[in-house]
Amino acid sequence: MAILKILLKAADSFEFNVETLVFLSNSTNEVYQFTKGDQLYILRLTQKPHEYMDKIQAEVDWIYYLVKNGVRASLPIKTRDNQLTAIYYDEDNLYIATAFHAATGRFFDKNDDQYWGPKVFSNWGETMGRMHRLSKSYTASEVLVKRDCWSIRNINNPHLQRGSFYVLLEKLISLERTIQLLPRERDSFGLIHNDFHPYNFFIDDSKITVFDFDDSIYGWFSSDIAIAATHAVWWGVQKEERVAKNEFVQMFLHEFLNGYGKESHLTEYWIETIPMFMEYRNICSFFWWLDKWDGNESHLTEEQRNAINNAVKLIERGIPFDGCDIQI
Repeated sequence: MAILKILLKAADSFEFNVETLVFLSNSTNEVYQFTKGDQLYILRLTQKPHEYMDKIQAEVDWIYYLVKNGVRASLPIKTRDNQLTAIYYDEDNLYIATAFHAATGRFFDKNDDQYWGPKVFSNWGETMGRMHRLSKSYTASEVLVKRDCWSIRNINNPHLQRGSFYVLLEKLISLERTIQLLPRERDSFGLIHNDFHPYNFFIDDSKITVFDFDDSIYGWFSSDIAIAATHAVWWGVQKEERVAKNEFVQMFLHEFLNGYGKESHLTEYWIETIPMFMEYRNICSFFWWLDKWDGNESHLTEEQRNAINNAVKLIERGIPFDGCDIQI
């Protein structure tokens, strides 16, 4: 009932009929689709402390800058009060609402050449390259709080101090120590999407329209590329065996970096960090659900237990990301 009240308030703020709302997802945020006139829009409800409001303003400011300079991205719309965000209170909870133009096209399909293949990978890379090039010249408005900067994860779960879990934790700590020492220069470090995976863009005639900038941070450009490549391997490989993954990731990175190079330049030094950042994304994925784990192994799914065991075997054998021997 509480969420219905919030949705009614959002409909009033963004001037749409609440009956047109269609629920889409609920992971980090509550996401809905709505219709206004003949156009489709996306409503995002974020349940965060009030101070996070400035972070969302910074996110929206960057999206406007990117779109203004030729990036295909879902543009935010304003409320009836000419604001880009609206705040609603429900007892002790605070919701921050943002609405965006819906992207045209559809999600990837690894079984359809029109929606997954070299041309898509190249355009994906070109889109990211343009974003990184613009990031180098982007200066956040002085009235805005900046987006967060990459930092070491603070994981204090005592249940991770044993066995296979500690092997993963040690690997994470080792990678973060290496990453923390990397240079942070204008040509290699800036505002990045940080989650530019295949479920955060639509494909329309191979063209990419990116959305969901909620995880954007100041980080390394090669990390942004690695995140894309990691998810491409997770979700886009036709066969699961190691040989197929190796062949796919080599082809993917070749096409992606060719597209990327049309818009932005990365030195060989930074390109060679991509496999490390892929390994880092892979290891981080375990702590998305282990960070708050209660220590009861029966509360882990069979899939999670198998993933941990496989990852530990690879770590102990010195084999990198998901068994792939990535040569760039």
